Amino acid sequence: MKLLVENRRVIFLFLFLILLLSRRILLAEEKKVDEKVYSLEECIKEAVKGHPKLKIFRYISEQKKEKLSSVTAENLPQVDTVASYDRLSYVTQAKKRYLGNSHDDYQVDIVVTQPLFTGGKITSQKQATRYAIDAAKQGYLAAREDVIYGVKAAYYKLIFARDIMKSKEDLLKYAELSYNTALDLHKRTKAPREEVLLRLEVQLNIVKQELIAAENSLRIAQKALLTAMGLDVNNPIEIEDLKDDYFISEDISVDVANNYELLKLSKELKEAEEKIKTAKSGFYPQLKARYDYGYEWGDWSKAGKTDWIAGVAVDFNVWDWGKTKADVRQAEAYRDELQSHEDLLSQQINLELESSRLEYESAFKRYEIAKMSFEQAKRSLDLFESRYHDTLVTSVELLDAQKAFSQAQVNLASSKLEMRLAKAKIEKIAGKGYESK
Repeated sequence: MKLLVENRRVIFLFLFLILLLSRRILLAEEKKVDEKVYSLEECIKEAVKGHPKLKIFRYISEQKKEKLSSVTAENLPQVDTVASYDRLSYVTQAKKRYLGNSHDDYQVDIVVTQPLFTGGKITSQKQATRYAIDAAKQGYLAAREDVIYGVKAAYYKLIFARDIMKSKEDLLKYAELSYNTALDLHKRTKAPREEVLLRLEVQLNIVKQELIAAENSLRIAQKALLTAMGLDVNNPIEIEDLKDDYFISEDISVDVANNYELLKLSKELKEAEEKIKTAKSGFYPQLKARYDYGYEWGDWSKAGKTDWIAGVAVDFNVWDWGKTKADVRQAEAYRDELQSHEDLLSQQINLELESSRLEYESAFKRYEIAKMSFEQAKRSLDLFESRYHDTLVTSVELLDAQKAFSQAQVNLASSKLEMRLAKAKIEKIAGKGYESK
């Protein structure tokens, strides 16, 4: 009876362990199913949606829009209410009409003013603000291109890191197979010799170390992509493979006409021209209409009187110690600064575009060679592997073939990465970094 109870306990514990293990397997499968695999377009959309850098430029655009509302309001009638109290030492005959014999003077006025002529100041301010809004939009688009390029570069580098890790995994399989085969042959035939076995074992350990380094590089590349997307680096991320996306179509015209940095500067130049006009408005008289309606009394227990005035006022600055001229010169200097900046930026961007084109052409030529070398190295390794089992080639020859194949894999992946990066840079410069499908 005691033995039966013990057997039941063992069976129950065994079933419990099976259920626990099954639950863990199911949870792992569910997690695997739920884990999202991002395409390049999805990574870009995620970055554009919430990247902190783009939020900054959205806030800048909002500021410029509010500035336009503020400037527009300056050209509309302004209504102010003024309340005041004065204690008079002497009540004039004119004041007695409102105050009687009281020395207390209370006044409440409603004042309406309307600018009639400002020398073009308000018009120039409004136009300058419109150009500032356009410049902010171009600045946002330039920042978006920069963010997109960062995502593309990180995505491509992650693919490269994954390819390198795969090449090291493949090399490790070959190295383990070669070592095990050589060890088996040594046990049976004493060939290869012990020093060859030691060399194969050293090579196997080197490949293991290279694989560890490749795995670490892969984790770093994943965090770099998450950072480029503006996401938490502690989140896991998996990405899709890319096809032959590293080729540039010859039909696509690439130039700097749509470069958002240059477009932004052109808008800022127009804004600067309007600021010069705003400064020059100080040379002209300022004309405004004014209407004032007020109530004045001297004693709370007695009623007061109302009055109103309406008229036009002209304000003309006769002498301001050169302030207006200085404002104009400052605005003109700012305009000239932007013009020089635009000229310099145009030269830099053209040079950058030409450099990227040359980088792409160089990478493309290396890609063609690397692709051919990879196919040759793969065929060579397959031949060495088959002949090694028949002891027709030495372990050293097989080792060299494995190294050549691994290096060919790295060279091919590296040339693809360089082509993709150069293409992404060209698209960024030309303002063609991302077109939503």
